[in-house]
Amino acid sequence: MPKSTDQETMPEVRDIMEAFIERFPGVFEGFEVNQIEFWLVRNKKSKVPMKLVAVGFPCYLSMKPYVVLGYDGLWKEMSAKQRNLAVFHIMCAFPDGAFDEQSNYFGKKATPTIQMFMNEFAVCGGIPNWMESPDAARDPMKVGEEELDGGDAIPEEEGKIPSDGIQRNPVSKETIATVGQGVSGAAAT
Repeated sequence: MPKSTDQETMPEVRDIMEAFIERFPGVFEGFEVNQIEFWLVRNKKSKVPMKLVAVGFPCYLSMKPYVVLGYDGLWKEMSAKQRNLAVFHIMCAFPDGAFDEQSNYFGKKATPTIQMFMNEFAVCGGIPNWMESPDAARDPMKVGEEELDGGDAIPEEEGKIPSDGIQRNPVSKETIATVGQGVSGAAAT
């Protein structure tokens, strides 16, 4: 028996996914929106705005192998930007081969690449892959609590993690086009 029977379809999420597939064809190659059911669930509390459910065998034989659930309470409160980010997050949960019945990943979900706590992110200097690049991360034994603003991961005055001294600039389309051309190609633009 379902926990909530008050639901409706979510064509808006389907439209956002189709726009992302068109915008990022290399990232979402082989992505099949037609193999996903979209449901907006009402009268059910959730900590996340959307959830991906992989429908197991043999149930997927009679329906689609995936269901994306949106939770009405959170979904309605979100801005367009937040909705786009939530849909992009869900789309990243589909592994390569998720829609290919011959693949070992058919009907499966991917786990996030980065899993860490905000305090952990702050104390290591904003290096999410500290296991792969330990020299880039700060040693927690050499960081004082005052650097974490009283133990909070994000300082209240600026709303961001303290700077690590590296200047970061947005990437332009021209810069992306030069990737793979080598140093001389990047310098020429």
